[in-house]
Amino acid sequence: MNGGHSAANKTSNLKTLQTDVVVLGSGLAGAISALCLVRQGLRVVILEKGTHPRFALGESTTTPSSMWLKVLAERYNAPELHNITTGEGIRRHVAPTSGVKSNFGFLYHEKGAETMTRAWQAVIPQAEFSDSDGGPPQTTEMHYFRQDIDAYLWSTALGAGAIGRSGCDVTKLEFRGDGATVETSAGESIQCAFVVDASGERSVVASHLGLRDSPPRMRANSRAIYTHMVGVIPYEQVDRGPKPLAPWSQGTLHHFFDGGWMWVIPFGNFAGSQNKLCSVGLSFDNKRFPRDPDVSPEEEWARFLAKYPAIQRQFKDAVPVRPWISTGRLQFSSRKCVGDRYWLTAHAAGAVDALYSMGNINIFQSIATGVRLVVEAFQNNSFNEQHFQPLQRLTDNLHRFQDRIVYGSYMGFRSPRLLELWFTIWGLTDGARVREILKPIVRYSRTRRMADLCAYDARPQDVLTGFGQSTDIAPAEEILDRVDEFCDIMQELEEGRATIPQTEERLRAAMEADERFEMHVDAITKGLGQNPWIFEPLWRLGVKAYSTAFLTPDEVMTLGIEPEQPTQAKHKTLAWKQERKAFEEQAKVLLEDLSQHRAQAKVLLDELAAHRAQAAALFQERDALMSDREAWRARAAEAEAQLTRARAAH
Repeated sequence: MNGGHSAANKTSNLKTLQTDVVVLGSGLAGAISALCLVRQGLRVVILEKGTHPRFALGESTTTPSSMWLKVLAERYNAPELHNITTGEGIRRHVAPTSGVKSNFGFLYHEKGAETMTRAWQAVIPQAEFSDSDGGPPQTTEMHYFRQDIDAYLWSTALGAGAIGRSGCDVTKLEFRGDGATVETSAGESIQCAFVVDASGERSVVASHLGLRDSPPRMRANSRAIYTHMVGVIPYEQVDRGPKPLAPWSQGTLHHFFDGGWMWVIPFGNFAGSQNKLCSVGLSFDNKRFPRDPDVSPEEEWARFLAKYPAIQRQFKDAVPVRPWISTGRLQFSSRKCVGDRYWLTAHAAGAVDALYSMGNINIFQSIATGVRLVVEAFQNNSFNEQHFQPLQRLTDNLHRFQDRIVYGSYMGFRSPRLLELWFTIWGLTDGARVREILKPIVRYSRTRRMADLCAYDARPQDVLTGFGQSTDIAPAEEILDRVDEFCDIMQELEEGRATIPQTEERLRAAMEADERFEMHVDAITKGLGQNPWIFEPLWRLGVKAYSTAFLTPDEVMTLGIEPEQPTQAKHKTLAWKQERKAFEEQAKVLLEDLSQHRAQAKVLLDELAAHRAQAAALFQERDALMSDREAWRARAAEAEAQLTRARAAH
């Protein structure tokens, strides 16, 4: 992009286009934002530097990312987004080329070992019911084959009314008090009121306004090499360790080692798939293993596999189908993501690392708030930076949370025991952030009241995370400050001021001192990899599409929301309320029975005590009689002896 002024005669020759919003970039963030804005009645132009289909990362979805997509689909009248929230939906409406995901798989490896040292697996709760007779397993999560997903979203946004321009660069960007001007290499001058920048790391707005932090405001420091391959063997076919709860190949597989991790994301892991590719990437701690410019990514890959035979077996027949990509430091950040008349979406504002697949959560969650604020700005004709501050705080918190969880994990990679401790933080916080968006979704499914779905608007920056099963939403910064304290402990290990055992001891003590964990740390770590995340579909509550996997019993019991205008229709008692009443009546009867049984037991115990006392007296009597009998026997024996002596004397 050229930020300077063009010559006057050149500018005058440009074709002028008037619109409300210009969206830069047509990936997940750009296309979804454009679709939602168009459906709210705004005119939108999407500018894309490349063309579709195209390669992109961001392939693994998670329960919270799918939940936020559901929110976007319902809130902004974009039902097409529902089609990419399940594997089955993608197969039917996009293409049978995206993989299914039933679990997060984590394996820890040591150099030279023939099998993994430790394994953990988080089985994802089924959150959708399938009515298909075949095809992918019934699962809510999936592995996006991004070239097909992005092309679908691009065409959907254009079909909804957005104007698309692909294969063009932004040559000039100018912000004014009354709007913005975007000039392109295609010879257009686009006048708009607002700019949404979804152009990722090479953000046009960030470059134009000098928004990038140097260095990034991130604790994590990692780099990666990655490609797509064919011939990757499902790990359960080569693994020599214990059998997993679910096949490793049916989920997103993470190979951990001291210094980094590897992702294995298959797209052809279900019957009927038309895609045999597998996304493979290797991420390193950039401080400990910096990039060597003299070593190609292909050579670095081969050297790594030679050190880890347990991983190497999975790739003995694997062949890359596209050139390897080698990155510098993955992390980047911006001093701000909103301003007068612009908004940088989450991945244009900053990025951390692909670990735990948090990137798409950040994108979708921030769009839910960002689109609302943009629409309100048009309604009020007010596009100042202050209006968008809730979005700034939300984006900062999302990136800070992701960065801290990733940083602690890289430090934990030095020991499986230490890593397992850190896992508990990720597991509990991830479960909490799912719960906080699941509750409004379930309520909305019962009431169809948009206010129930949009409940997070009151505090968008705080619907982020927490610990354990706490039902209160704490300020996000409060939770993040606590996570930073945990990271400080890990940093002492990184800086050589503590040993691994000392770090384990200190981290455990800090976690156990936090009452929000609500259970002993050992109880949490013991469950990792031993039991799947259990769930119960809400069929009996009339909620088809969601699960109670992350809800407390009290939260489940509050899902029966009264109709908005109960006087206009005959009130019908909800099934779950009738069932609870029956249980309460049964419990009352059982308690009364228990009270009677306790009274009877007391009588029996008193009788038993009396019988025992009588028995003791009888035993004492018997002992006395036995004693007397022995005395009489002794006297009789003496008398007989005397008689015998007397006879002998006569």
